[in-house]
Amino acid sequence: MKNSKPMQQERISTPIHFGNLLRLASRPLGWAVATAIGSAALSIAPFWFIYRIAVELFSAQPDMAVVWQLAWWALGLLALRWALMAVSHVLAHTGAFAIQHRLRLAMARRLGEVPLSFFAGRGSGSMRRTLTDDVNGLEGFYAHLLPDMVAAAVVPLAALALLFAADWRLALAALVPLPLALLAQWWWMRGIGGRMREWNDLQKRIANQVGEYVRGVHVVKSFGLDARSFGELATAVRGAVAWVEGYAKDSSGGWVLFTGLLTANLITVAPLGAWLHAQGTLDLPTYVLFLLVAPTALAPLLRLTFALDEQFQRAEAMGRINEVLQAQPSADPVGSRIPDGALDVDFIDLRHRYGERLALDGVSFRAKAGRLTALVGPSGSGKSTLVRLVARLYEFESGSLQVGGMDVREWPLDALLGRLGIVFQDVFLFHGTVRENLAMARPGASDAQIETAARAARAHDFIMALPQGYDTSLGDRGAGLSGGERQRLAIARALLKNAPILLLDEATASVDAENEALIQQALDELCRGRTVLMIGHRLHSVMHADHIVVMNGGVIAGQGTHVELLNSCLIYQCLWRDHEQSRDWSLGESRHATPTRESRP
Repeated sequence: MKNSKPMQQERISTPIHFGNLLRLASRPLGWAVATAIGSAALSIAPFWFIYRIAVELFSAQPDMAVVWQLAWWALGLLALRWALMAVSHVLAHTGAFAIQHRLRLAMARRLGEVPLSFFAGRGSGSMRRTLTDDVNGLEGFYAHLLPDMVAAAVVPLAALALLFAADWRLALAALVPLPLALLAQWWWMRGIGGRMREWNDLQKRIANQVGEYVRGVHVVKSFGLDARSFGELATAVRGAVAWVEGYAKDSSGGWVLFTGLLTANLITVAPLGAWLHAQGTLDLPTYVLFLLVAPTALAPLLRLTFALDEQFQRAEAMGRINEVLQAQPSADPVGSRIPDGALDVDFIDLRHRYGERLALDGVSFRAKAGRLTALVGPSGSGKSTLVRLVARLYEFESGSLQVGGMDVREWPLDALLGRLGIVFQDVFLFHGTVRENLAMARPGASDAQIETAARAARAHDFIMALPQGYDTSLGDRGAGLSGGERQRLAIARALLKNAPILLLDEATASVDAENEALIQQALDELCRGRTVLMIGHRLHSVMHADHIVVMNGGVIAGQGTHVELLNSCLIYQCLWRDHEQSRDWSLGESRHATPTRESRP
């Protein structure tokens, strides 16, 4: 079997446009255009033979053998025309699917290279629309519109060539409506670029809101609502309806006039031809030829107009695809020396922003190798940001972040991520089996290694209780599992990876007591002998950490052990007091009894 260069290793030059995409499948698309031209030219040829048949029939002594011969030629060329059209569409689809494949590979590769900040402000619906609808739209252009546009351009040229060869006077008469039609088209299409941008913005909003509606449909239904009353979705849909109504109202007059003029050249050709025939300067077969061919001289321009209208939308799609392909990837240095000693994580005067909001302001501390460092603080204080900066999910604004004494931006990205085990609170499981989801952490891991990791994560028992055990399909995002079960699978993945640095967004924050105990046992196993940076939501789970960093408003409010912080840090004292009070709280009770209605005076 011959080795070929893997397609996924090939790069697409950017910015992309319709011309350079053609080069990605130049051979099939080139032949598709050539056969489309031949098919379009042959669509006019039968009319010439009909004209020749009419000349023969109207002659003084018609030769029926010649008539039959011409008829067979007309039928043969018509069959050849349809055959070429079929070949053109097969070749066009082959080229279009090749372009679609290459684009999706390139976009998927780039999305894997960009920092997480690229996705900030971009809804999953709009991103999905770019990857699917926009790329499918380009496939529609090359597979359908390209051969159709070529045919729509060639047919009028071939028809006019035939008409001018037959009689230049009637040929000019057939063109009389064209200037008026072009004027109507200009009137109809004025400002269409801005309108298409409005339409695409509306479609993006609808895609985002539909995605949000589907994800939160259980909440929407719990309030007795439906899609029509779902805030932004309803507004966006009504906006789309208003846009269509306004567009139809503004453009209908110009469109009717344009289409009417392009199909109305018989109004000028028929009377003039009849008059010329009556004057004896035009024979009847030529008159019949013009009655048959004249409508084909301008009518195909309607298809070109449709194509131009669709291209305005595809130009917007091309812009969104270029936005992905030209996104700045995370810097990935090559040839850097990888530290082989202890992997301390050092934050040095670190600053980071989300847009205009300062999320971290001069944060400095060290997470020592082999120790558990906990991050605690109010919501929005910067804890999750610190953890995500270590994994280079975001790029910090200034300062330094070092792993093993080397700045994370100097680490090869694959090498850095290979030394990180990540367990976040929001566990993502792919549509696949339990085994496939666990093996993502170490492709090629044996069944024994996978089972060992699952046992250490306290996940083996519930996995074996599933219908097919490790070969059970988890469905969409592991919807059939409880939150605690998903967390234990995430811990099993991290154990299987066996990375020296562990990033934890406390996994026990939203599970029941039974699952909390199992997950805590799994975490104890996971953290042993590793550099651990852990976000603590329940302070009792991190009170025995080797080092605790208290965050507040993007700055460090204090750091030390639990006992030290209780004595010296006001923020930590408040957090601990609130934590202790919440542990004693239960529904219907409080520390300070509130008088009932009956006990009030």
